[in-house]
Amino acid sequence: MKTLIYKIKNKIYRFSREAKKLERPSFKQLSHFTNFQKNSKNKLALSFGAGRCGQNWFAKIFNSHTNWIGSCERFSDFESFYRYVTYYNLPIDKEGIFKLFLLASKMDMARFQNTLIASPYLSFGVEELSKKLEPDYIFFNLRDPIKSIESFYTKGWYSDTNHYTGNSPLIDSSVNLKRVFSRIIPNGYYYSEWKKLTRIGKITWFWSTINKSIYKDFKKIEKVQKFFIKLEDIDQNYEFYLKMSEKFKFENIMSKKEFFNVINKAPNKSLKDKYEFKNWTALEKNEFEKIKNSIFPSYENIQTNI
Repeated sequence: MKTLIYKIKNKIYRFSREAKKLERPSFKQLSHFTNFQKNSKNKLALSFGAGRCGQNWFAKIFNSHTNWIGSCERFSDFESFYRYVTYYNLPIDKEGIFKLFLLASKMDMARFQNTLIASPYLSFGVEELSKKLEPDYIFFNLRDPIKSIESFYTKGWYSDTNHYTGNSPLIDSSVNLKRVFSRIIPNGYYYSEWKKLTRIGKITWFWSTINKSIYKDFKKIEKVQKFFIKLEDIDQNYEFYLKMSEKFKFENIMSKKEFFNVINKAPNKSLKDKYEFKNWTALEKNEFEKIKNSIFPSYENIQTNI
């Protein structure tokens, strides 16, 4: 019954004014904003994360206000390709992608004053994108590793890796390119060992590798306000929302009921039964702990700072 209610509410949201703000523009539409000049009243924010960390919901909080647009994976095909190119360090010119993000941000600011651009696919380009787009704020969205990995598992990540034969995923014609480009694998000596891991181990490597990359770049960036956001600290937390409202000058502050309803606007919510930590095998739990602690042991030391 819960699942049915969520689906109904989510479908109703698609016809709302907020949802129309997020409709993907054509390049022709974007080109009208080439000459827009950002000023001190306009704010640009970028949100980075490993995925399954509440980014979609976080973006919808911003999008719920008249003076912000909060988008997530608006150009998912280009964004996933960006992840692929950046992670594998391919000799491909990315200026077209930078121009796309820049024009989208200009359009958003011209229409709604402020914009938050969120996407887990941008996770290996934190420093690069920050230099190109010059945001006012950047966010590092995180979620408890066990909850994240449970969610990735439920969504089918690395459910069929038997056909992987090289150091990058084989193009699988049975799925879309967004999925192919997003499911990176180790591109070095670790690949052979990674192939032998359980699905939990493989996903743990993915979660740890991406968070490590974001964290490393966050430390390098200067002259930008940086925020760490842990989902467990802010999830359905109205007091935290009020802090955000003050910090980012939201217009039309939501009531507590309206805020709690934002979750019904985020279509990325997992609706299937999870493979929970308590049911993992001893081998899966051991791989999880070993990989997380060797690649990204910093999670526990990071604090939400709004």
